[in-house]
Amino acid sequence: MRALAVAVALLLLVPASALAKKTADLTFKSTGKAAAPGAAAEGAEGTYEDFPFKIAADDADGQVAVEVHWTNPADDFDLVVYKKNSTGGLDQVGSSGGAPPSTSESTTISQQGTDPVPPGDYVVRVNNYAATNPDFEGSVKFTEFTGPPNQRPVAKLKAPKKAKAGKAIKLDASGSSDPDGQVVSYAWDLDGDGTMETDGGSSPTLKHAFAAGVYHPSVRVTDDKGRRAYATRTIRVTKAKPKKKRR
Repeated sequence: MRALAVAVALLLLVPASALAKKTADLTFKSTGKAAAPGAAAEGAEGTYEDFPFKIAADDADGQVAVEVHWTNPADDFDLVVYKKNSTGGLDQVGSSGGAPPSTSESTTISQQGTDPVPPGDYVVRVNNYAATNPDFEGSVKFTEFTGPPNQRPVAKLKAPKKAKAGKAIKLDASGSSDPDGQVVSYAWDLDGDGTMETDGGSSPTLKHAFAAGVYHPSVRVTDDKGRRAYATRTIRVTKAKPKKKRR
């Protein structure tokens, strides 16, 4: 049970985009339906062929690349990609319509800012614009959505400016934050030599007693995507005054 609880806790720390899956690539080819050249108007038989595909709600794609190709450079096909809207109609989201002697057309649909390509039902339409041979082949390829770049966390460290030798003081990095996630671990350089020799785990505070001298302790904070930030303070540690003897 404990192992299961730990696994669930770790899963909750994973960004949602990392849990989503990329849509599987697919290929298609003509069946001879687009036999007659002409404009791809609704109801115009024999001029185009449609190939549907679906992006599931839990898919996360950064880009959709659609390509169609044929063998005769004198032939001319056009490519259009649609997304079905809420009323069942088709909204154009990509197109390519070159001219001979090209033997291919391609178009891409890219992620919307910080969001992946929208899920839904799509249609690839290949139009026989001026081809004597209706044969063609094509593909739809998906790239993984990576999301926006991970922002650096902000490290903050509170510590007293002065301390007495041998008396534990509190180093407090609880004010640290991460603008697009959370800080998950803290490490400490207590002697100022640049090496984080003390692993604080997930605790943002640490108590430590210094000998007399001047110290520059640092904290290194790490966010849930592995990016780091540092903060340093200076502490002057003086010798404790000897206790007066009673007479």
